[in-house]
Amino acid sequence: MKLILLAILLQFSTSFSTPPRNPSLLPNRRARVHGKACYLHAHKDNQSFPIRVRDTSCMLIPDTEKNTLYQRRKVIPFRKKVEYPPNSRIAFDYQYNELVIPSPTISDTTITKIVLLIQPIGVGIGRWYYDRLLNEFQNFASEDETDYHDIKMIFLAPDLLGCGTACNPLLLSDDSGDSKVMKTLPLITVENWSDQLMNLMQDYEKSSISTASTSNIEWCIVSNGGCVPIALEIAQRYIKEKDMLRGALTNLILSATPGIASLNKPEDKEKTRKSYRTLSGIAGNAFWWYALRNNGDFIQKFSVKNLAAREENLGHEWRPKCVETAKAFDGKSRFSTFAFLAGSLNGGNAERFEALKDHNEVQIDVITGGDKRRNPAKSWFWERRKTKKQEIEKDGHQSEELTTLVSYLKDNCRSVNEIFVGGRRCPAHEDSNGCSKAIIEIMRTPLRVNN
Repeated sequence: MKLILLAILLQFSTSFSTPPRNPSLLPNRRARVHGKACYLHAHKDNQSFPIRVRDTSCMLIPDTEKNTLYQRRKVIPFRKKVEYPPNSRIAFDYQYNELVIPSPTISDTTITKIVLLIQPIGVGIGRWYYDRLLNEFQNFASEDETDYHDIKMIFLAPDLLGCGTACNPLLLSDDSGDSKVMKTLPLITVENWSDQLMNLMQDYEKSSISTASTSNIEWCIVSNGGCVPIALEIAQRYIKEKDMLRGALTNLILSATPGIASLNKPEDKEKTRKSYRTLSGIAGNAFWWYALRNNGDFIQKFSVKNLAAREENLGHEWRPKCVETAKAFDGKSRFSTFAFLAGSLNGGNAERFEALKDHNEVQIDVITGGDKRRNPAKSWFWERRKTKKQEIEKDGHQSEELTTLVSYLKDNCRSVNEIFVGGRRCPAHEDSNGCSKAIIEIMRTPLRVNN
């Protein structure tokens, strides 16, 4: 009887009835520009370069192969199967932040450089992760306008599917024509997130960039932490099919990258699916409840121990923003976190690296936090952390577990530049000033030639 009562408690622990009250999590119904919500988040000293919040939408085809989940019933703790129709699509609205820094002079040679910021995946993380960085870009543009002649800079920071405002998708069925709000989300993959961002890039070129200037568009993709595979996937698609964009993809900036062992190990899709099903049930609900209890006490402790160089780097806004974002939309952002924990972003990047190996037109740069302590947190929630003895090979050479992405790229005839800034695993948030300067410097520097 006690076990049944405990199961009921865990099943109902993540049912949040209060809607999000943070304006950044809600669409603005008052102002619309071509069907997209818009309002300003600008500092008093930066009114000339406001950060606008835009509404957009996307439609994806989910991974329905063997992707059965279990959904709790309303009264009893036992679960029922949730089958996704084979011919189904996911449609969802979401928001992205936009910062436009126009060129002081406009001519036929004006280059539009668009920086797409890919947020990390975690409990309560959304596009707000880049708020500090966007504010630094505002300040930088206000203080130093001399070097912006013939260069228009645009920064985009979207919510990824299953994060922030992108947590309330509709399930569309081609067979029946029905649409309904999804209570659970299927396993989100690297391909799903890449499809979303490619759709945003293409739509933005069509709606916000004039046709006459599309030949002078240069895209730069910035990723953080475990989301490196998303950036690599987009770059691989661009190399295979360059007409997918009107502009050119010229830069990949990978920050706080994981080791090459986790990036290049073989994918185990079946194991990932099983893990995701487990996490989407009682075990995941219990974890989510524990993470948010006491106003996110676990989130703060985990972030200080595993992510930040110093606790003060996180700031007073980190914990409440994580909790508020995690509770929005009935806590459905937990499914993106479960996908990460299940290993959706692990492995399978060897082919992507190979595609980039001999292509000089896409430059790769790495931004690393000055605090080099390793992050013991693993996306495979059941794996044990290896000891130092296990990580060193018998002949004394460094094993793949300790090989960094920078050394791997250099060993494989790829020119790469590593820039050190402050912070540890969240440099864009911990040292937004240093990170913004690094990105601007990379964007201004001519493309390198591979060795």
